[in-house]
Amino acid sequence: MTGINAKQETARQERAELVVQIAHELFEQNGYEHVGIREICTKAGISPTQLYRLGFDKKDLLAEVILRVNQDIIDRIKPFSSKGFTSAQDYVGNYLLGLYQQDIAIKSIRAEGAAFGWKWSGKYEELIIRQIFQMIQPIVDALQYDKYDEIQARCYAIWSLYYVGYRHAVMQNGDAAACLAQIRPSLALCLKR
Repeated sequence: MTGINAKQETARQERAELVVQIAHELFEQNGYEHVGIREICTKAGISPTQLYRLGFDKKDLLAEVILRVNQDIIDRIKPFSSKGFTSAQDYVGNYLLGLYQQDIAIKSIRAEGAAFGWKWSGKYEELIIRQIFQMIQPIVDALQYDKYDEIQARCYAIWSLYYVGYRHAVMQNGDAAACLAQIRPSLALCLKR
């Protein structure tokens, strides 16, 4: 890539990142449905045509926001360690509690992603699913360490339960401990031997 092309690509990436940050702020403050492309573009200092040239439409911007908040969480995940390990049930409970704390801190943008995620393209769905598998990996590792069987099925069930608990936070304004308490009996069944 020549120097000019590299500079243009860097400028394009910086502009795209700015647009996603602005979309994040506006979606979080006003909700996805109440934010228009023109509003995002005006705040970013670009035209709608320039936005589309960056490869975004409104639903893509929401997916990009969700990718970034997921990545922030993934970047904070500590890999499984057997040090201090007492049981898979304790480990998974503590791990989910930590995820709940992080997700509750971004509850408004999570709610927008949950409500409008069905609009994302297959490309974004695949990327977000990959991130979910990264978030589940410490649970997989703990179950493998504790010699569980049917780990994949258990992890799918645990992740489904996670969302049940999280829904509690969104609907009832619960905290992380309340979310975990909501799913603890079912979680115990998922981790029964």
